[in-house]
Amino acid sequence: MNDPSERDLLGATGRAWRALGDGLPNGDGVLRVVLTDVDGVITRGEGQAAELTVLEALGHWNSAALTDPAVPALALCTGRQAPYVELMAQMTGTFLPCIFEHGAGLYLPSVFRYLFDPQLGADYSARLAAVRAALDGPLLRSGRAFVQPGKEATMSLYPLGDQSVAAVCEAARGLVPHDWDVERNLHGVEVRPHGISKGLGAQRLSQLLGIPLDHMAGVGDSDPDLSYLRQVGFSAAPNNASPAVQQGVDYVAEAAYGAGLLDILRRIEQRNRQPQSGTQA
Repeated sequence: MNDPSERDLLGATGRAWRALGDGLPNGDGVLRVVLTDVDGVITRGEGQAAELTVLEALGHWNSAALTDPAVPALALCTGRQAPYVELMAQMTGTFLPCIFEHGAGLYLPSVFRYLFDPQLGADYSARLAAVRAALDGPLLRSGRAFVQPGKEATMSLYPLGDQSVAAVCEAARGLVPHDWDVERNLHGVEVRPHGISKGLGAQRLSQLLGIPLDHMAGVGDSDPDLSYLRQVGFSAAPNNASPAVQQGVDYVAEAAYGAGLLDILRRIEQRNRQPQSGTQA
């Protein structure tokens, strides 16, 4: 991270946190960042009440990360829209850049900026409008699915009535242009420009922080999370995660959702304090 403009994107808080780890020797195994999904990890998911004790604990965690390099700081990595990510960052004291809309952009809490990925092109909003128009009659006005509001570059579809996620996914794949990806999630369908993923967002975050992905950990619960879980130095999941995620990570917590995340964070901190013990938390 040699570009002064990139350093400015972290703000004073982010720069101070980054400097705290500058004295750590390379290759010591310390994981300074935990990329964590929101729905299904911090919360129980769409439409479910958030556990305020979990949010409070994560706020204390991020505060401790500002003074102790063995405590990894959180970076949210979610498919949710940017304003929701801003709110979750506020509620958890997250100061590092966060990934929104499955890697379509980064939200920078310390300087209040939203950066969409350059590979989307300048016409990303118009392209999304065209995709929505293609889905409008067959899926939306027909009452088979609805669109989660607020996204600017990607789309989340949720089934209505007797429609299944699989049926909505199959229909969407037959309607959207070929340069868009359609992927099932636990409760809905994600429609994204080709190449946009949480893994792409993780790579961009790594470049911005100047910290390689193998010095980060990742926590997720659904199959799209594998795009970044497969790149980090240590991966984990709460026990409500999908079978594919549970099989693909280094550690599965005994607890679900936020309780599982807190267990994972404690294990990572313990691992950081004993970096010579190996790569497993």
